Amino acid sequence: MSAAEPAQNPNQAFLVQLVHRGFLPREQAQLVMQAAAEVPFEDALAAVTDWDEERITYLRATEAMSKPQIPGFKMEGLLGTGATAEVFGAQRLKDFKRVALKILRPNLAADKVAANRFVQEAKLLKELDVAGVVRGYRAFRFMGTLVLEMERVPGRTLEEMLAEGTRFKEREALAIVLQVAAALEGMRARGVVHRDLKPGNLMIDKHGKVCLIDLGFAGAGMQGTHGAGTTLGTAAYLAPEQARGEESLDGRADIYSLGATLYHLVIGELPFHGEDDQEMVRAQVLESLKGSALKGLGISPIMHFFIEKMMAKDREVRYATATELVEDIQAHLAR
Repeated sequence: MSAAEPAQNPNQAFLVQLVHRGFLPREQAQLVMQAAAEVPFEDALAAVTDWDEERITYLRATEAMSKPQIPGFKMEGLLGTGATAEVFGAQRLKDFKRVALKILRPNLAADKVAANRFVQEAKLLKELDVAGVVRGYRAFRFMGTLVLEMERVPGRTLEEMLAEGTRFKEREALAIVLQVAAALEGMRARGVVHRDLKPGNLMIDKHGKVCLIDLGFAGAGMQGTHGAGTTLGTAAYLAPEQARGEESLDGRADIYSLGATLYHLVIGELPFHGEDDQEMVRAQVLESLKGSALKGLGISPIMHFFIEKMMAKDREVRYATATELVEDIQAHLAR
């Protein structure tokens, strides 16, 4: 900022934070500024939002929860951020256990569908008790949003590593897939389909141990869509039947997504490309993996086989269960 430019009013800066962090729509922020010309700023904010003094004071002190303070916890900083939530490290004051706190973005906390999905994830994580899947402890409401307290998992996401240009060796990638497939089988045995498997949901530690850290779209009932025209999952890794919005999804949709993840790990790029999610979804439905292209990417015939079988457009051609995939990978790695 140049010397000629005036410093931003602290109240204006606070409003900008509230809008940016999803606590306040831009239109309401404008109403607050108009009202603040006649009455004290806090009074104007309270009148427009119905927030009490305690909430306003908290949001100002924590910079709109970008630096949250939550009773019962010593906060340790941001661990990761996504489209729907932020995850902070924390230590429980009652027993000093280090945990992770996943905080739903405030604008989504006001949406019944998003809030219900968040609560469902918390319930699933608490009940599943599957090796290789992060444990959930409890969910609670705080300052207008939802917080999920869960196990603190060490390491980095595969997405972070891929973004830095990491390309995994074949045996290393298969060892990762083997662990994820075992976790998927544990979920399938309990009637749960993940529906959003991708590198960003997989944490790996320095010893190569992998943990599935997000169940945001998972659930029983094999429902593939939520609401008219809305497909759950991340476009780059969606199974074709999921991209079409079919309702009768099963574990084979997760196997496809795991195959797309395997492709990304060993090739270093996504199997299909598009300028936006709509184009990516179209590619998942209509385009096939080109065998000749795979052969030119320097991967082994067995890797070629695994990727093509896991990512078959026809789910009847894919592995029927994650157990079958585990058996094939174990047989190959034992050679």
